[in-house]
Amino acid sequence: MSPDEPLTSLDERTNKAAFGAARTASLIVLLAGIWLFVSPWVYGAYHNPDSWNSWIIGGIIIGVAWVRLVYPLSMPGLSWFSMLLGIYVFCSPWLYNYTGNTGRFINSLCVGVVVVAAGIASAINTKRMVNQGPVTRPM
Repeated sequence: MSPDEPLTSLDERTNKAAFGAARTASLIVLLAGIWLFVSPWVYGAYHNPDSWNSWIIGGIIIGVAWVRLVYPLSMPGLSWFSMLLGIYVFCSPWLYNYTGNTGRFINSLCVGVVVVAAGIASAINTKRMVNQGPVTRPM
């Protein structure tokens, strides 16, 4: 092996690890989006007008996470978009004034933090794969 040859096995291991991390983070975002979508029924707030926020944003998070889960090597920008949605979910109790409902309040904070953290992790791991050159889908 010459010094100019790439370390294929190391690159492959790094790519597989980054691929798995990006998919795992996207799966976590997907599950958080599903939870956000069903949470108005769980907390008995489905009759409130601000429940539409959970349904719409939860649906968008589900869609974005599904695309990232199915195609983890492409569109890292969607992970950053998920992160922004997580920030929005975190701020929602103050925007829609339901800080008095402790369950929904804490739920929004937790879902927001999880989506932000997992979105960042997915984007960073996708960037790690992309920056290493041509990447093939690990078996």
